[in-house]
Amino acid sequence: MAKFDTILRNERRLCAMTGLDYATFIAFLPHFATTIEHYLARYTLDGYVRDGDRAITYANSPLPSAADRLLFILTYLKQNPIQEVQGQLFGMSQSNVSKWVGLLLEILTAALANQHVLPARTAAELAAHIQMAAVLEDEAAPLFIRMAPNGR
Repeated sequence: MAKFDTILRNERRLCAMTGLDYATFIAFLPHFATTIEHYLARYTLDGYVRDGDRAITYANSPLPSAADRLLFILTYLKQNPIQEVQGQLFGMSQSNVSKWVGLLLEILTAALANQHVLPARTAAELAAHIQMAAVLEDEAAPLFIRMAPNGR
């Protein structure tokens, strides 16, 4: 079963599976974990409103930690495997993969939105982003500074 700790030992494998290097993964992990905690405080894994019991992670859970859950969803998004293959990688059934993918995609989107790093979803959003980047680039110092002509 692929768990974060085993993948973490090999940064090259982490990058191949998720597209992120170790530093980026670790930097985003607290934001992802916080978003999971907020979600699970209000809802169950199946999306129902929680009636008072707090969320408990069982020892035999296929994704016991926030790092495992982030690894799971990033691997799913980068590799685009069928759910049966994703289940084999993480030691769960296809139906559980389907449940976790739906939940973790929602949580990942919320965590990215909280950090204001969601990708552009429409051409208009992309155009606005490119225009803003161009304005900021014009205001920034030039990459190469030229000296004034010396008069020769």
